[in-house]
Amino acid sequence: MWKAPRFWSVNWTAAVLHLINALLMLFLWSGSDNKDSTYRLTETYAPWIPTVNQTCTPPAIKISDEWCLTRKTKVTEELSLWWLIIGFHGLSFVFQSMAMVTCPAMRKMDYIDEVTMTGTNSLRMIEYSISATLMQVAIALLLGVWQALVILGISFLTTITMLLGLIAEKLRRRNIGLAWLAHIIGWFSMFGVWLILGRQFIFTIIESPNRPPAFVYAIVIVIALLYSVFGFIQFYQLYKTDRIPEERLNIRVEMMYCVNSLVSKTFLGWMIFSNALVGVAQS
Repeated sequence: MWKAPRFWSVNWTAAVLHLINALLMLFLWSGSDNKDSTYRLTETYAPWIPTVNQTCTPPAIKISDEWCLTRKTKVTEELSLWWLIIGFHGLSFVFQSMAMVTCPAMRKMDYIDEVTMTGTNSLRMIEYSISATLMQVAIALLLGVWQALVILGISFLTTITMLLGLIAEKLRRRNIGLAWLAHIIGWFSMFGVWLILGRQFIFTIIESPNRPPAFVYAIVIVIALLYSVFGFIQFYQLYKTDRIPEERLNIRVEMMYCVNSLVSKTFLGWMIFSNALVGVAQS
């Protein structure tokens, strides 16, 4: 009788819990009289205005004797916190389930073989590139980052970070030096995201007459730490390559990824719901 490896069971358990989180959020959203928890994103554009008697009216800036350059802002996008949370939980369920379904036409080896033999899980990192981006965008919205181009930059850097993690995994057994290089670059791209979020958070604290509520501090600090844990898991995998038995290392790393993903998404989702969306749900 076939006995499921422990990491297989952990992955399925995490997938089911992600599904439960997504369904609970969807249920709470459907039962809310006011489903609108939407953030409007703005973009700034720069119209060119002819000068009047070679002068410009502030705040326009004179570029030449003929032209002034000014700045205007327009709402271009809307994002819902509800759907961001439902989205990253739902994606985790879908991708973790897909990873464990053997499909020879699509994949050369199944989930168990890929993890134990190669120490990779391609679908995991692809899922992270989307779900982690949704998580970072949700945090950015709570911190007051409502500029569409900044949100786009955060999304791009987060996606790049996760794909660099995938590259490091793929290169680990072929060229450990290049794997380390991809891993280190990933830290820099992740730092870029938290530099944007941290600067916004600190600037808000300095300039605002009122401090942000405690749950915002908790989200920023805890999620920053949990995101760092993902990086340290891969650091551990690279460092321990050829130092401990390969299969044991690969199984340990896969389980750590599963648990940290579940913890970070569950924490963020319910922290946002209980503090930022609970009023919407009860209205």
